[in-house]
This record gives sequence, structure tokens and C-alpha cells, in this order.
Amino acid sequence: MLSLRRQWPFWVSGVFVGTAEIMNYWALGRPIGLTTGLVEMTSAAERTVAKTFGIDGMDWWSRAYDPNVHWIIIGVLIGAWLVARAEKESRGWVKFPRRELALAFAGGFVFSFGTRLAHGCTTHHFLGGLSSMSTASLLYLTVIMPAGFATFYLMAKMKIGHVFKGQENRATSEYGCHNGGKMSIDGWACETAKNYNPNRDWLRISIIVIMAMFFFNAIIGSFIYGTDDGLFGWGYSLKTIGWGMIIWFLLIGLVAGFGMAKTGFGTECAFMTPEISMGVDKKENFFEKVWHIPASTRFLFRSMSPFTAMFIEIFMLWVAIMIGWQFFDVKLPLGMNPNWVLLLGAACQGFGSVAMIGCEIRTYMRLGLGYMTAVVAFPGFLLGYLPYTLYQDYWENLAKETTITKVKHVTDIFSYDPTIQLLTGLAYGMLIAGLLYWSIKRGLALTGFSFKEMATTNNDDLAIEYFNRPENRGQAIAMPELVRDEIASLEQAASHAATPSVSPSANKGVV
Repeated sequence: MLSLRRQWPFWVSGVFVGTAEIMNYWALGRPIGLTTGLVEMTSAAERTVAKTFGIDGMDWWSRAYDPNVHWIIIGVLIGAWLVARAEKESRGWVKFPRRELALAFAGGFVFSFGTRLAHGCTTHHFLGGLSSMSTASLLYLTVIMPAGFATFYLMAKMKIGHVFKGQENRATSEYGCHNGGKMSIDGWACETAKNYNPNRDWLRISIIVIMAMFFFNAIIGSFIYGTDDGLFGWGYSLKTIGWGMIIWFLLIGLVAGFGMAKTGFGTECAFMTPEISMGVDKKENFFEKVWHIPASTRFLFRSMSPFTAMFIEIFMLWVAIMIGWQFFDVKLPLGMNPNWVLLLGAACQGFGSVAMIGCEIRTYMRLGLGYMTAVVAFPGFLLGYLPYTLYQDYWENLAKETTITKVKHVTDIFSYDPTIQLLTGLAYGMLIAGLLYWSIKRGLALTGFSFKEMATTNNDDLAIEYFNRPENRGQAIAMPELVRDEIASLEQAASHAATPSVSPSANKGVV
């Protein structure tokens, strides 16, 4: 039975995100889009700053995008925040290494730039594009995956593989700290956080204040401004769409954010899962002892759960799109000509999503849960738009000049005959269903759990049970010198503090 106080099985997030996608498709005739919404809110913030301080000609972001508000992003933040309240655990207690925080900021910058080049983020191309049978999204997939693997390798070489987790749950980390064995790497988070108080982290506090002002400005602006022609400038303001649609879009974000936060759902790890699951199955000791990947993460890949959840979402939205296409004459969404600039954007997003430990929609979810990696990635997001907005004409012209194919959907590859297109679409859906079935069967085979156990138990609890089996137990892994140095520096800072250190339990509830 699902409990609001505990994490949920991974597949549930696929249903939640799939439901949110169908809600958005029903309202707008297209899947959820996020990155344009954030840059439009950035434009709104720029307009406010320019007006407040009388700065003429300030249009770094707004020269390319009109100000607006994106209610779905706000809903995702609120949904994840509600999960933190329900579970009584913010992830603000986690002390990430400085190297990972720098990488997360860089990841946010590069990812954001990549979204403009690819005209969409992983939410657009994975969650929406693959369901829409978009050829651009399929080509995007072939580039983002190797870029993600390369970044995963980079993190291991930087000795920060231990931070790569679907969720950083305190109970799991404490278990690893006290029991050791194969779960010992999971326990390093508690060790490094012993003398860390997020309420005294001024970098964290400063960014959160700026972030709160950023979203507050967009929300207030939506009640003040409107749009004359119904297309440009505050298209989602109260004056333009009314309370009913605002509540609907907020609800879409709430459903997606809540479902993701209860599991750790993310697009970036889902498509890395099959390959890494093979590596974990054959070289468990390498991933544990050389790359220092936590046991909960190694089990997550072994279980195939991220891939399963992703394809649940893809299949649900595909069904909705097929119904709209065949019975209500709704055109297939997200049709665009694939080009080489899009593939460059995919490579940028492959790096950024793994460096941040989360794609864009997952990073918003992690913001709501209080992860410091998401906090430092946020200003990177905003700055990452500039290389595109300042030179928009150059990138747009380059994209037009480097078209790979004019076939926009898989259904157009063989014929434009309606019957053949329908059969092609159905065959595509059967492939999605087949991959979903394969992932479930493979996950059961690699873990040895029953379908009922996998369907009713969250990932961390399954990981603990898996590594408690006599044949899977092992010795604790010694903490590397770099991690010990992080702890030593925190202890030294705590010893010079004017007031006593705050106990770990006092950090709960901080966002």
C-alpha cells in the first residue's frame, strides 16, 4: 500500500507523469514543454529589473523571448515541496562535494543552452517526442545517450560517483553508515553531513532568495499584464487564460512533481539503464570499488525501474496521441526538421543532465525537495540561455542550413497514405509495449524479486533487502581521501563556529 510518509515504487512515477502529459495534451494538443517557459520567466525578471532601475536597452533575454509565466514549472516545485512535507524530510541536509556543485552549475548552463539549440529539453524529446513518433526526438536520442555516458565516466574519474543517486534518502544513508557492507557508500552522505547546517550555507540561502523573487515576479506579473493579440507577451496571464486554465496547468505540474518526488523519476538515467544494468550485472565490484557508485543506484539500474517508468509514460501518451490523431483529427505534435544544431543541443543536454544529477523537469522536482545541486544549477539555467538569445539569428540560420531530413514523424517514412501511416503508428506502439514488457522481465531476472515485490516496494528498501542476501553481502568500502578531506574541512569549520553544531535531526524540513 502506498504511504505518503515513504517513497513509492518507481513505476508509479510513470503513471503520474503520463497522466500529467495527457492532461496537457488534452488542453493544448501537445505534450508538456518547459524550457521556453523558464526563459520567458527570465525575460519577465529582466523587464522588471530594467524598469525598476531605469536601465535602457537591457534586453539580453527579452530580445528573443517575451515575458510570461509557466504555471506547470511552479506546480512541479509545489508538488515536490508537498512530498518533502509529507515525508518530513527535505534533502537540504545533504552536503555535496564542491566539485559536484561546480559541475552542477556548469551542467545547468550547458543544458540550458542545449535546450535552445534542440528546441526542447529531455521532457520535450523523451517524454513527448518519442510518444509523438518524432524523427527529431529519435535522432536526439542517439546523441544524448553517449554524451550522458561520457559525463557519468567523468564524474567517476572526478571521485564523485558516490553522489549519483536517484534519491538521497536519510534513512538509507544512515543504514549504510551503521551497517556497512555493500551499502557503505550510501552511508557516506551522512558522514559528510554531520557538521553541515544548510541554514548557515550563505550560497544556498542567497540563491534561494533570488529564486523566490524570480518566481514571485512571474506570478505577480501574470496578474498585472495580459496580451493584446492572444499570442505574444504574457500568454498565460490571468487576463488571458483565466483562473480555470491556471488551476489546470498548476494541477498538471503538481501531478508530475508529486509523482517524480515520490520516486526519483528522471529521463537522463532511464535511457542509460539497459547498458549500465549489463555492466552492473557483470562487473558489480568495478562499479562499487572503483567508481564508488552507491548500492541503491547499482540496484536501481539492475532493476530496470527507470526504463520501465519511462516507457509506461511514453506508452500512455502514445495512446492518447493516437486517439487524438485518428478520431479527432488532431495533427501529430512536435513535428520539426531534424538538423545538426539539434544534435549539438542533444550533446549539451547529455552532459548537463548527468552533471546536475537530473534533467530539467527532474531538477525542478529536486528544487522543491531542497537538493543543493538543483539550487546551484538554477542560476546556471538562466545564464545558459544567453549564448543563444544574444545570437539567435545565427543559430536559427545555422539550423535551417544543416537540415538532415524533412521527414518529421516516423509515420511519414514509408508513405503518406492514411492506412499505411496508421499501421506504422500501431507498429511503433507495439515496439514501445514490447520494450516495456522486456524491461519488466529483465528487471525481475536481474534482481530475483517477484513482480509483486517490485510493484509494491520502493527502490531503497529493495536495495537493502537485495544486499542483505548472504550471496550479495560484502565488505565496507573505505572512504577515499577526497571525501575524508571534505569531512575534515567541515569539522574544522564547526570547531571555530561561535555556536554548537546543529544535529542532523535539526536539519529536517529545510528547503
